[in-house]
Amino acid sequence: MLLPLLISLALATDTLQKDSMRTDTMREVVVYSPQGLPVNKALDRSLKRWKEGRVNIPSLGKVLEKLSPGINDKITHPFAIKDRKREKSRKHRLRGLEHFDQVKTFKDLLYEAYIQQMREDSIERANKAAKP
Repeated sequence: MLLPLLISLALATDTLQKDSMRTDTMREVVVYSPQGLPVNKALDRSLKRWKEGRVNIPSLGKVLEKLSPGINDKITHPFAIKDRKREKSRKHRLRGLEHFDQVKTFKDLLYEAYIQQMREDSIERANKAAKP
């Protein structure tokens, strides 16, 4: 007795009933890829290699190098700390030297300022000569 009353109340307050259609008007579309998905191609190639026995199984060293470069050296040569520290400080010094080479000297800056001043003076003289 209470259930039909709730259903009729829900239908009366439903706004979708008034402004939308109750049937599906969308057409079904099926899309086919002409060559198949790239994932399927990759799986087919790997299965083909597996059947032929040409499977490339990476070694532990290759996996370690891919996950963390330099870890294999640290594991196999744990006492080469001094060499690694020397290489790190060498790289740091080389970066400093590269930066030092890029910095302009006082003489270069003075020459650039002189050229800029000459340009501004010649433009000013040309403007004065153009105005009678």
